Amino acid sequence: MIRLDGPEGSNEPPPQWATADALTHAVTEAAERAVLTVDSDAIGERRLTWGDQLDIREIVALGDGELTDQKVAAYVAKYATKSAEDSGTVDRSLRCLHCAGRGYQRGPDGFRDLCDECEGTGQSEPIADLPVHSHVRQMIRTAWNLGHLPEFAELKLWKWAHMLGFRGHFSSKSRRYSTTLGALRDIRRTWRTEQARTTDNRPELDEETTLVLSHWQYMASGYSPGEELLASQVRHHIAQARDHANRRKTEGDPWL
Repeated sequence: MIRLDGPEGSNEPPPQWATADALTHAVTEAAERAVLTVDSDAIGERRLTWGDQLDIREIVALGDGELTDQKVAAYVAKYATKSAEDSGTVDRSLRCLHCAGRGYQRGPDGFRDLCDECEGTGQSEPIADLPVHSHVRQMIRTAWNLGHLPEFAELKLWKWAHMLGFRGHFSSKSRRYSTTLGALRDIRRTWRTEQARTTDNRPELDEETTLVLSHWQYMASGYSPGEELLASQVRHHIAQARDHANRRKTEGDPWL
């Protein structure tokens, strides 16, 4: 989403010449001129440009247009809250914990010794054994391999291979233009505190007062005696069903 604001930011209206047609022309020109050249000993020189498909549509603030501000906001919020595992990847790092993904450990003599846990691969589990689709596995393998090239070392792609090489926050903030996540958290915290105070008829608190609404306390670990009995019964039934199925398979049951 691209918009034009006043010279002092979003609090001022745009100038008279900043029309939708002018913004469309600017976006079209920018798409034609945007070129990124990548040079690497491994992949050679590549020129990355914008694609041929360019669909520019105006977002309507009010009314029943095809693209309203509410529809676009809902769409952005949907994908902003998605994580990499929603796309079929894994939710854990692939780095070997013993060697931190390096594939070796330094022995007492200072030399590099092959890591016994990952056998020098640096992976906590082989990428070929990941329960993902072949396309996702190839993207993970590509991020891992590119991350170990010297020219891409600073990107640390191998460290975030399980997230397809992406790390950090999905958006950037401008303190001068917009706001910060910390400011938004403070506003939400104040609002929720005020809501709780109003609901419970609590007296108004001074800004310096620290209000503790609840606390955590350790209770226990594992099953209770009753839960353990139920769990044992379930395990027993599962084991019996598995043995029964194996016997039928061994005896050549035609229904299996």
